[in-house]
Amino acid sequence: MFQRLSNFRRKDRDEGRLSRFNRTAGTPESKSSNSSPSSVSRTIQEDQVEPIAGSPLFRSTAGKSHAQSRRNSETEAGSIGLTVIYTPENAHKADIVFIHGLGGTSRWTWSKDRDPELFWPLTFLPLEPDVCLARILTFGYNANFRKSGNVSTSVLDFAKDLLFDLKYAKDDKKEDLNMGVVPLIFVVHSMGGLIVKEAYMQGQNDPEYEAIIKAISAITFLATPHRGTHLAETLNRILQWTMITNLKQYISELAKNSFTLQKLNEQFRHIAPRLDIVSFYETQPTSITLKNARIMVLEKDSSVLGYPGETSKALDADHHGVCKYESPRDPNYITVRNVLKSLLSKIISTSNPKRPTPSNRRESHDLKSLLVITELPTTDYSFFRDQWAHGTCEWILQNENFLQWLQAPDLTPRFLFLNGGPATGKSVLSSYIINNLVEQGAYCHYFFIRFGDEKKRNLGTLLRSIAYQMVLALPNFLHKLLELTDEAIDYETADPRTIWNRIFKSILFDLTDTKPVYWIIDGIDEAHDPRAVIKLLSDVSTSSIPLRILIVGRKTSQIEAAFQKVPDTLKPGLINIEGHLEDLRRYVSQELNMSGSSDFKEDIVKRVVEGSQNNFLWVRLAVDKLNSCHRLADVELALQELPIGMEALYDRMASSIARNPSPTDRELASNIMECVACSFRHLTVAELSQALHEDMSGLLDLERSIVDLCGGFVTVDNSGNVTMIHQTAREYLLSGQKHPFHIDFSNAHERMFLSCMKCLMILGLRAKVDRNQKPELVDYASGWWSSHLVATSVGRGQVSEILKQFLTSHWVLAWIHILAAGNKQRVLIQTSKDLSKYCLKRQRLVDSQPDPALGQQIVEQELLESWSTDFVKLVGKFGANLRQNPESIYKLIPPFCPKNSSIHQLFGKAEAKSISVSGSSTENWDDSLARISLGFSSYASSIIASGALVAILASAGSVFVYDSSTFEEATISPIKHGERVYRMELNSTGTLLATYGYRTTKVWEVSTGNCKVSVDNIKSRPRPLSMLFINNNSSLLVSADDRRVRSLDLDQQFPPWQHVAELEEPELEGHFLNAASHMALNKDGTLVAIAYRGHPLSAWELEGPMHIGHCWRKREEVSRGEVIDAAWHPHYPEVLGLYIEGVLFKWCPYEDEVVEVTTGASRLAISRDGNLLATGDAHGTVKVYTTSDLGLLYQLTSPDTVLGIAFSPDNQRFYDIRGYYGNAWEPNALMKFAEPTNKNEGMSETESLARSLSTYSNTYRRIDSITVLAVSPAGRLYSYGTETGAVRLLDLREETPIDIHKSRGFLSIEQMSWSSDGRYMCFSDASKRIFIFAIAQIEGTSKVSVEIVAEISMKGVAKGSITQLLFHPRSSHLLASTSNTIHSISLTSTSIEQSVELDTADHKWIAHPKDPDMFVGFGLGKVRVLDWNLVEIHTYSTALEGSLDHAVVDNVLPAHDKEHVSIQISSRTHNVKERTLYYFNTQDFSISRDTSEAPIIPATLPRDVSSEVALSLTFLSHDRLIFLSRGFSICSWQLPSSSISSKTGKGVVMANPTFPHDHLQPDAKVRKPYKELFSLPGDWISRDCLSICSIWGAEKSFLCPRNGEVVVVKCAALV
Repeated sequence: MFQRLSNFRRKDRDEGRLSRFNRTAGTPESKSSNSSPSSVSRTIQEDQVEPIAGSPLFRSTAGKSHAQSRRNSETEAGSIGLTVIYTPENAHKADIVFIHGLGGTSRWTWSKDRDPELFWPLTFLPLEPDVCLARILTFGYNANFRKSGNVSTSVLDFAKDLLFDLKYAKDDKKEDLNMGVVPLIFVVHSMGGLIVKEAYMQGQNDPEYEAIIKAISAITFLATPHRGTHLAETLNRILQWTMITNLKQYISELAKNSFTLQKLNEQFRHIAPRLDIVSFYETQPTSITLKNARIMVLEKDSSVLGYPGETSKALDADHHGVCKYESPRDPNYITVRNVLKSLLSKIISTSNPKRPTPSNRRESHDLKSLLVITELPTTDYSFFRDQWAHGTCEWILQNENFLQWLQAPDLTPRFLFLNGGPATGKSVLSSYIINNLVEQGAYCHYFFIRFGDEKKRNLGTLLRSIAYQMVLALPNFLHKLLELTDEAIDYETADPRTIWNRIFKSILFDLTDTKPVYWIIDGIDEAHDPRAVIKLLSDVSTSSIPLRILIVGRKTSQIEAAFQKVPDTLKPGLINIEGHLEDLRRYVSQELNMSGSSDFKEDIVKRVVEGSQNNFLWVRLAVDKLNSCHRLADVELALQELPIGMEALYDRMASSIARNPSPTDRELASNIMECVACSFRHLTVAELSQALHEDMSGLLDLERSIVDLCGGFVTVDNSGNVTMIHQTAREYLLSGQKHPFHIDFSNAHERMFLSCMKCLMILGLRAKVDRNQKPELVDYASGWWSSHLVATSVGRGQVSEILKQFLTSHWVLAWIHILAAGNKQRVLIQTSKDLSKYCLKRQRLVDSQPDPALGQQIVEQELLESWSTDFVKLVGKFGANLRQNPESIYKLIPPFCPKNSSIHQLFGKAEAKSISVSGSSTENWDDSLARISLGFSSYASSIIASGALVAILASAGSVFVYDSSTFEEATISPIKHGERVYRMELNSTGTLLATYGYRTTKVWEVSTGNCKVSVDNIKSRPRPLSMLFINNNSSLLVSADDRRVRSLDLDQQFPPWQHVAELEEPELEGHFLNAASHMALNKDGTLVAIAYRGHPLSAWELEGPMHIGHCWRKREEVSRGEVIDAAWHPHYPEVLGLYIEGVLFKWCPYEDEVVEVTTGASRLAISRDGNLLATGDAHGTVKVYTTSDLGLLYQLTSPDTVLGIAFSPDNQRFYDIRGYYGNAWEPNALMKFAEPTNKNEGMSETESLARSLSTYSNTYRRIDSITVLAVSPAGRLYSYGTETGAVRLLDLREETPIDIHKSRGFLSIEQMSWSSDGRYMCFSDASKRIFIFAIAQIEGTSKVSVEIVAEISMKGVAKGSITQLLFHPRSSHLLASTSNTIHSISLTSTSIEQSVELDTADHKWIAHPKDPDMFVGFGLGKVRVLDWNLVEIHTYSTALEGSLDHAVVDNVLPAHDKEHVSIQISSRTHNVKERTLYYFNTQDFSISRDTSEAPIIPATLPRDVSSEVALSLTFLSHDRLIFLSRGFSICSWQLPSSSISSKTGKGVVMANPTFPHDHLQPDAKVRKPYKELFSLPGDWISRDCLSICSIWGAEKSFLCPRNGEVVVVKCAALV
């Protein structure tokens, strides 16, 4: 079954042959006239450019005439570039391009003996059916390594030449070849295959070559060195010996496992499944000298990729002969021809690709992001497929149970368990089955669970990988899966049951494709929880797709028990892999490499197989030992000394390490195995090299050292990954038993931790990251250092000291930068959890062993705990900032962190000169994300979160809808039902909203706010107790207090109510049965729980309906508890609910088990994944419990009663509603709980510690939301008003605010303004009263005095609420405006002097930039110029693009130079608010009296600027526009100086300038037209922030309201 014993064993043999060849070539005897060094170098070539007399490769040409030799000129050898050699008469169906290899040419490579008649692409192929319909081309390049040329030429250079020619080459008539119009097939020899692979990779990301890349359908490889060849090294040495100094780079790239090849293979394997791949490999050695020395240029394992679906076949030829044929009857030609005919037949018969793939690359990318796919399982498949030996595993195709599973005629799912002992070849057999299924064209998807990679042991990773693979087979699945994006579920942290239910059960299982789908899951015993995997995968009874699931692994008692629970409907089968000795015999026979008679070899094979105990690993190691023998006696001794069983064999291997006479070698072997055995994923050779650091000093060849020193425990695969030879080897070394050699678990993790730290603390790491020159180990170190830390023994001084250095220096910021740049911020959450565990271990040690240096330990403990909190909060509050600008972690983020946080203490203070934050009383991180204020006019008691929305139901029958990321109210909000609404419900994507009112039930499209369905309610007016969207949102299920369940068909415009079930509850003796008080439907609408005031909770199945049972209280004396809230667990038939006295219960109705916990709560919500439960009570306390054991995880207390509660779809935050406002909370506890915990060997102690983490608890003050904010233009002072009518004045020089007003009626403050000289401040409240205050500095002090000047009531004068207050530039008057009126108030007389009613509504007013005695009003259609007596001076009409029915003027900003004015207009398109910025020249606003209306055509600011503006804030010096971007950054944009206005007649027309940024190229993402100054933390983003934040130019500050306070950001760039 295993083909390749070891990468290094084969390497040893090959190098042995080459070393013997080199010695021969280098001896004096070899330097004869018949074999000169130059002629030797010629014979190494794949193909000769010139014939060489006496060369064994060209004996048939040696006797040709001199004339014929001249005929074989360079021209006849073939041309350079892309050349058409054959075109069919009619339009060609495909293109076939032939590409030669190293030393070859575009003709001679394909011509046996260089005979033009044997140039088979031209002389043979056009005569073949189907193939004759293709156009045939050759591509030539300068592959002659002996001739002069650029020594740096690489495979990449040739690949770029190929791409260029495919795009731009012309035929003999100078006409375009139009490559990419029809399917493209490559036939490539040797290095030509590497060139095609590289070209295919390079073209993936270049739109210029998109059509050509999409056209490539197949590649036929002829002896291509995918993993290199040792011959390249030999060739380089020979060329140096022959004084040829211009050695080509591409020769070095052909070296065995060169970095270039490893990188190319790693990239190519991800996209190879899109292609038909056929690989032919040589079976004969090739002559390389005139002495007839022969060598295998390429072994099979280098010529075959090992990808699923790849077709590989041997050709009876050497390296040169695989591409040259004697005649059309040549067996090798027939084999290659048949492949080409098959490919052409497929192209001709259908235009569809081999396997369905997403038609849109963007869709595929979006899906990868949704499912968080970072790696496909092809690497693991290739690793095991490479070990397969020809002829093995074939028995499985005749196994009766396997055939029944494979060929089941019915459409019901099937389940099969293939098991065997350790190292019996299970994974190799899995790869064989996969390859067999793919070759048959079956839908085969697979996953290899690997103990050595923590992420691959996770059930969620398995499910996401299978789902993504299935998309490639089922395009319909793709489109439905992309719809889940709207649900806002974080699938990376989602519970596996959520993934299974949402992706598989809800979507995949409903598809109607009847073709069987095969899932191969290998290594079930290496999963974190094998039972959970089997239980979940066996839940396929509802699938309409015939699923065939094969589970492969060891048969443990745990797995066997789980398998016995697989439903009989799946017809579970069982196959034991052991006992198939024929595979062992074939393997030994193929891999045994020694001379002797056939009887002698057969005897060895027999003895090895007899001692194997069905263990392939034992056989593999035994054959390895036998192949190293040189004498017959050695063979016999080796056979006699072979230990019986793996334990004994491992002892023998361990002893060989322990007996190594060199202490340095023993230490190196120990260090290597510590790194490999305890790494959390496979390390590459380069990563291991850095992990060993000082151990590598003077080391010649790490790969060789691994093989020679590690006793066979460690190997390197073809991808350059260093791995344990088998999982049982890891278990042996880490068992802790007294073996000859073993690994100390804690010491090994300490070594890896220190190695990771050394890598992350490299001098100049940030610069290396910026230049994309990261150290090899940095990705591993970034992701896993904390996991190694938590596995070390506490109390190690070096570990503590290094950790302290890391966390107190810039290294920690560089690490966060690396994570953010790689979009791996989640590692911060895992690190936080690990630090918490490590702190607990330290604390326990301190408690048990008091240390004199206790004070220092407390300081270190506080540092770790502080960073543990910081890491989580950085993700929650700055995650978006880090994604957009990873470098912001150095200077822009630390100042915004709370003062007591470690990141602020260490790094934020240092940035005080450039940016500082003040005004917040919160000095520690809090869990408040946002406050949603409804105002005192709306009282709400219900809240729902779904998709990207939060919906709040107000008592007036309106539903307020908010964006869950910005908490900005949606443009369609509120949705008004038109009557009192009892209940609302959102579907899972947040696209549909159902509202059940007193008379009608309505369903709304949330995006437009349109009512989709409106139905009259039942005449008896039952009250709804539960609602649910089912059947992919095509039905609405409603349960009511009349104990009936009804539904609406939403595909109809006026659907009738359909009766679903009537729950005829039998009245129990001693209980009073009345109307239902509460009902709860489960997620799919099949179960319902119903509660009554005097009757136990009852559970029903709706189908029937069938009564399940009653929930009885645990205490008999209180058996009549009334249930006031309840919900079904989303994955299990469990009900979680609350009794009226505040007792929380969990009830399993089928098993009649009840658990109760006292909470005092009155409201309940369960997370979408079912892992968490939140309760709220009348005291404002919210508690979060785990549903598994009802253990308290988190609690907070905030003022006011909790009336409703809901979890976010990603389960990392929750919302509550408290009457007139709601809150969004994002606690650390939820984020940590959501992140999957790494489980690994030896972690049981720390895992138990994790469970003992103390409950998180927080208390919050009452918040009075800020409604208005204004600043003094003179600086120093600013003021704000609140929702309850309080007005405060704040002084930057004082910490305590001055309360200058408090409304007795709690009337909110609505408008506020300061005079330009800072002497006056005014505000208005909801009663339309205006208050004017005089502000002055007290002489001789730094304090200010506040004196009220006037209190003016506008109630009888103003029509509508006051919308703006504006002071005269000389502070003589105050303008008060409403939507339709304006009023001039004299500050001298404190009375209203003038009032004017306007003919158009909603203007924004500013003082005239040129004349202080006038002011300007901007509306949607007009611009008005008035004096302060309210006399209209001039009116201008405008043509604004945003002049729509729903458009509003957001704000008007005069430029700093007073020459220009910008106006921001918002218009609503569906549910999106589109903003447009216009630009006026102030000289166009004439101050001469002219009542005629003149047109003004303003300039429109560039789309690439205006599209990013969420709120324009101010103009600073040099006409820099400061705005808040849609990404919530404060940005600066320089106004172009080219804006010139022109006048025509009486009208004023502004020329629309050409802004330089209008013509940015597609790379504008690199050249942003504006500059980002800083970004706001996520918890600052709220509706208040978006509406009333401001720039204070006099103080170089940005002011932002947050949680009832004003945060001041002083930024040096705001000058």
